[in-house]
Amino acid sequence: MRKNWIFLGVATLAFLLVRFAIPTTGALTPSAKGALAVAVFAIIVWVTQAVSDALSGFLIILLLVISSATNLAGSFAGFSNTSLWLIVVGFIMAAAMEKSGLSERIALSVVRLAGGSAIKIYWAIAGVMAVLTFLVPSITARTLLMLPIIMGIGQAFGAERGKSNIVKALIFIVAMSGTMMSIGVLTAHVGNPATVGLIQAATGHNVSWSEWFKVGGPPAFVLSALSVVVISLMWKPETSRVEGAKDYIAGELARLGPVKKSEWYTLAVFMATLVLWATEPPMLSTIVVGIIAVILLLLPGLGVLNWKEAQEKVPWNVFMVYGAGLSMGTALTTSGAAKWLATTMFGPITHLSIPVQMIILLWFITILQVFFTGGGPKTNALTPIILAHAGAIGANQASFGLILGMNMNHQYLLPVSNMPNAVAMGTDFISTRELIRTGAVMSVLGAAFMSVMVLTYWSWLGMVG
Repeated sequence: MRKNWIFLGVATLAFLLVRFAIPTTGALTPSAKGALAVAVFAIIVWVTQAVSDALSGFLIILLLVISSATNLAGSFAGFSNTSLWLIVVGFIMAAAMEKSGLSERIALSVVRLAGGSAIKIYWAIAGVMAVLTFLVPSITARTLLMLPIIMGIGQAFGAERGKSNIVKALIFIVAMSGTMMSIGVLTAHVGNPATVGLIQAATGHNVSWSEWFKVGGPPAFVLSALSVVVISLMWKPETSRVEGAKDYIAGELARLGPVKKSEWYTLAVFMATLVLWATEPPMLSTIVVGIIAVILLLLPGLGVLNWKEAQEKVPWNVFMVYGAGLSMGTALTTSGAAKWLATTMFGPITHLSIPVQMIILLWFITILQVFFTGGGPKTNALTPIILAHAGAIGANQASFGLILGMNMNHQYLLPVSNMPNAVAMGTDFISTRELIRTGAVMSVLGAAFMSVMVLTYWSWLGMVG
């Protein structure tokens, strides 16, 4: 507790120094200094975890107003951004999938196809994560769903805690390969809608579900497949056959019984939602389709869950911090603070070609994962600066911001780098050293592969240059 107060004091002092000690210039106006001071405060409390996420959100709203970074309406602007509500929609949809039992049935059915082969189980778990990336709009929920299945497989063949390479590999595939898959689907990670919201605030362009998937889907799923290959080499199975796994899966499916009416209904709603997101009919934007899905899932007598059950599954602390973060990002852009920061930080690389600058920034944001406890806070802190830099060098801001915003999700290195890592550490089957070792390899793999995408796939799409 004392340490938290010290960190909060440091953040407050930094806020005051930036707001009042830095000289005002033509480029750094009082409102720009205010926005910059709030951003410095937010980054310090996010990195140190001095206060809870929800409290940091309230503090950011207050500081945006009293620092003159924006007016009262501007401090709440993030909460009217449709991207924030897409996060809420995603958690409610994930809750419906969980309550109906459909996600567990899908996971067990796919794993059953592997039989008893250890390597096939690796790929089966990856396949489940790929399917659930579209159906369960929360990487944390997907991780929490899969870990009990992995633990059950481990128990079925007598795996010792901390000694089974098979269990270690499966955990890393869920936590790290699964996070890579999240890059490709707009609704798969809470940081993705935040990126869309910041791009919309800066450029007026609203990235749709299908546009996001076109840009991020192929690279994300190819990268995740490569990661499974690498993980299988790093953590070679101690036995080629996992005896007892097939019987365990069969027993779990028997426990679920026949497919229930609620599962069929949930599947129908989800499939219709995915089709509408992919085809973008007139008048049906991504958020409108999401709201329709939530209404169908909450309908009395027909839906899968009621509002009390739904709201308990929405992490309102995330809602607060992301809403406030979007407000802060908008203030950084409109005040000119992001442009000033971009010029100051990235000025030395402006003479390089746009693809080279993009690759440098991609590695830069990957390295910065050591300072952030998730892709979301990193997105809110860095995307406005990235967008301002893109504008300064004459690049397409929406394309530049979208590519780098997707890559904010490279958070694999530490137990606190993201929630899947934290959940994985709680199993006691992996050590901190093993997670850091695997996370370092995944970080290099992710940044290197996406660098190649800058020069190939994204250039072919006309997004680079």
